[in-house]
Amino acid sequence: MTRWSMRFGMLLAATLSAWQPSKAQANPEDTQFWVVGFARAKLADDLYLTVDSSYRWRDPEFGADQQTFRVSVEKALDEEVRIGGGMSLFQTGGVSEYRPHQQFRYASGGLDLRTRFEQRWFDGADRVELRIRQRVQYTQPVAPRLEVFGSAEWFGIIQSRRDEGQRGTEQVRNIVGLSYQVNDRLDIAPSYMLQITPRAGSPDAISHVPQLTLNWQF
Repeated sequence: MTRWSMRFGMLLAATLSAWQPSKAQANPEDTQFWVVGFARAKLADDLYLTVDSSYRWRDPEFGADQQTFRVSVEKALDEEVRIGGGMSLFQTGGVSEYRPHQQFRYASGGLDLRTRFEQRWFDGADRVELRIRQRVQYTQPVAPRLEVFGSAEWFGIIQSRRDEGQRGTEQVRNIVGLSYQVNDRLDIAPSYMLQITPRAGSPDAISHVPQLTLNWQF
């Protein structure tokens, strides 16, 4: 095991264990299922395009099903650093969200660090919501055409969409999965996500989310 994989494993374990006291309090839980598709292309030597879309089946008691569509462009500053941005559309029941974003990424070996800043425009909101996302991801080959990966991502609200809304941690996502290379262009990645959503004055909400992700290079 490499030094980076050991550090990532320790970080992911610490993130999960930090929530154990909350989980012991009979938290409200739901199970969702997400199908996600990515299409990626190299537009130039230092310019990359990513288009992703998803459908998220959710328990009606916890929210309506959600559809997403996002376009991102990144420029490589060197072999390890990229900056970029894009736009996404989210449809949740009858509510639309438009979400520009800007991001910074550092990737080296199997380690991928990303900081993303989002401006979230909702139908009927008092104002634009500002959110920052910090993600650490690690990928390790384990067999020909097969990789194992894991990630931890923190979502923080800087400015709420509501005048009386709270700031701070909105949710934490932890993902583990496998990625299988079908051919030179297509990977299939089943995974499991544990999503934890703090709630003021109440136990944290927990979502168990099996996912199926398709990655297409063109």
